[in-house]
Amino acid sequence: MVTLPKAWAEGIGLEPGTEVNMVSIKPNTMVLQPQTKLEDEDKIGKLVIGEKEGAVLTRSIISLYIAGYEVIKIEGEQITSGQRGTIRKTTQSLIGPEIVEESSNQIIIRNLSDLSELSINETLSRIYQISRTMFEDSVHAMVENNNELARDVEDRDDDVDRLYLALSRRFRVMLYTIVERNGKEVNRARYFDYQTAAKQLERIADHAKKIASISPALEEDLPEEVRESFNTTAVEALSIVDKSVKSLTKRDIELANEALAQGEIIEENLFDLDKSLRKLDPQTAQLLGIVSDSIERVKEYGNNIAETALNSSCPLPGEGAGWEA
Repeated sequence: MVTLPKAWAEGIGLEPGTEVNMVSIKPNTMVLQPQTKLEDEDKIGKLVIGEKEGAVLTRSIISLYIAGYEVIKIEGEQITSGQRGTIRKTTQSLIGPEIVEESSNQIIIRNLSDLSELSINETLSRIYQISRTMFEDSVHAMVENNNELARDVEDRDDDVDRLYLALSRRFRVMLYTIVERNGKEVNRARYFDYQTAAKQLERIADHAKKIASISPALEEDLPEEVRESFNTTAVEALSIVDKSVKSLTKRDIELANEALAQGEIIEENLFDLDKSLRKLDPQTAQLLGIVSDSIERVKEYGNNIAETALNSSCPLPGEGAGWEA
């Protein structure tokens, strides 16, 4: 028999006969979770639109989405056509939300997807594959002067953003959800590591988009030496990212350390690359300097993922006895 505090039971509306989940959270915690549901009003996020427009309005909607609201109710005295366009574009950029009601002074967005079924492993893998390919193609488009491929890279950035925001929403909900609907424990530590890695991959996609936007501005073919240098350093940076992501998913400490050590080699190659750019005309050198910086950033993001892999490789207190680093 388990006796519950009367004040607590009455405060959450617990009545005789109400089912209560008892879940063991490792290593030494038991959680009681009544089978109660959020009231409808608790699922609604309200936004008074006022004069919000553009990026400010977009960020407001995304914040409510990530917070976990099932319904976003946007209200105003008169919602302008420009604001409506921003709301539609933002809604289409997210996984799940759809506009279900619309009037002159109100727009209601409802989440139609259950992200509790979202697999963090599959989502991280998808973000990794898209961002990796984007970076690879962006450098190829630049050295080969392929503007069509560059435009395709820029378009793919939206796919990474949608997946990352969905992962962020799922993670935020997990912060205040002890157990899943099926009564299983939520591994917040593991999800935090994947969320951290996903952010680094999302930044890699952003830099790939930046490189792709520079390609059309290059008016002439690059010297063979410069092309080879960019190809070499880009491959090395991607190699670090590949090893880092694998070390995280496989909890491979040796591979994580190998990825971190490899970063020192790229630093030397990037230094040589920057010296070779001085022989070019100033405008071209300036543009290619931005690309060189992006490649270095990608290397750093790979290192960040490797450090996350190292931090998550050891078991939490109570998960393993006698573990040594």
